[in-house]
Amino acid sequence: MRRPGLHSLPDLPKLEYWDLIYDLGLGLEECSQQLKSSQEQLEVAFAEIATLKEKLDKPKKTSENASLPPSTQIKPKHDEYVSGKKRGAKLGHIGKSRILRQADVVVECDPEACSCCGADLEDVLRHRVGCTRIWEIQPSQPILIELQRFERRCDCGNVQVDQYPEGYDPHQDFGPGIHALLSYFNGTHHVAHDRLRQMMQDIFGLKISAGALVNSLQRTSGRLENPVQAILEQIKSSEVVGSDETGLRMNGKNGWMWVVQTPDYSYFTAVDTRAARVLEQLLGEAVIPIWCSDLYAAQLKANALRFAICNAHQLRNLQYAIDAGDRCFSPMMQSLLRQGLHLTRRRDDMDTQLYQAAVDEIKTLARLLIDIPTEHKDAKRLQKRFRKHFDKVWLFLDRDDVPFDNNASERALRPAVIHRKVIGGFRTTQGAEAYSRYRTIEDTARKQKQPILDALYQSLGQPLQLPA
Repeated sequence: MRRPGLHSLPDLPKLEYWDLIYDLGLGLEECSQQLKSSQEQLEVAFAEIATLKEKLDKPKKTSENASLPPSTQIKPKHDEYVSGKKRGAKLGHIGKSRILRQADVVVECDPEACSCCGADLEDVLRHRVGCTRIWEIQPSQPILIELQRFERRCDCGNVQVDQYPEGYDPHQDFGPGIHALLSYFNGTHHVAHDRLRQMMQDIFGLKISAGALVNSLQRTSGRLENPVQAILEQIKSSEVVGSDETGLRMNGKNGWMWVVQTPDYSYFTAVDTRAARVLEQLLGEAVIPIWCSDLYAAQLKANALRFAICNAHQLRNLQYAIDAGDRCFSPMMQSLLRQGLHLTRRRDDMDTQLYQAAVDEIKTLARLLIDIPTEHKDAKRLQKRFRKHFDKVWLFLDRDDVPFDNNASERALRPAVIHRKVIGGFRTTQGAEAYSRYRTIEDTARKQKQPILDALYQSLGQPLQLPA
């Protein structure tokens, strides 16, 4: 009798053998499906691990290698023991101090009684032993002005009726000085409405309601409409125009603050879209010879003959590729861009032919770099960008009125970003438009070295010169 083993089978009917084989086949197929499912799960897990590893291997984005504001980073310590640099003015720095002019008021210190015997020293002969000059602000109080109109009959028979001074509307409770201050504190120093009301009462003793404050800002906005449109016309006739945009909140929705600017003028507008039609509406039929912006698609659709892009963005993107491990294209292109920037700073001191030869050399090297073989993913992406926008990148070398970057537009928008962070947003579209008009006047005045309040008085009317 044989011992039972792997090859020994029980004595069963043939039909039961077939049932057993069928059951084993079903079990094998189920195991195969489970194995396939496990393999798919393993592949997904390996893909997630690879993606996570790729993310971990990528350098962290900062303001040095990406378009992030410096406020998003932890500030380094400036302790001289850590940095090795002493704080304060450098050796050879010429100090400056406030120059005091002739005093407006002379105040003699009150005589004191003798500290020994207590005798009165008011009639005792004295001589000056010291003096000092100190700036001070007198407590300011609002003045209620009554404006009276009269009529006179001329010898010719005409009845002449006096008019109120410009800016002093009989239907308004405030003069141009107060209207200008309210817009200045709100627009330039980002003082919200409730705090502005409190500040006007605490500092100037002026009680103003929330509705009156809003009406004042809207009145100023209406007075600024024509000057703002005149500024836009000046920009549309300029040779080189820069533009940028940033987000804002208005009427409970996301919106955008756009700026178009030149070295002498800035124009702002608050809209609910970031599309290219904003520039179409602003520029109308005007054709700008050179348009400076970043690589945002809507900016590159402006009605312009030529474009110049912000190379500060390109330097940061190249730095990110360097941080990600590119040792071939990005370092050399970054160095070449900086060489071009330094070359333009010496443009006026160089011979024209010598300067042009240096420009041709830089462009030749740039064309070679964008075709250099590389396997780095970020480098390939940047090569494609520099190849597509080659003329836009290097236009600053050909014309001295084209900037290397678009920082002027970003600086113009920075107060709007601060306003958004401090105030939070605008409840109405009219409020956002009022702020954009104020920013137009303010930034243009700063570029033209004009005091902000004087620029406002040109539209609101000059405050009356009252006797002291």
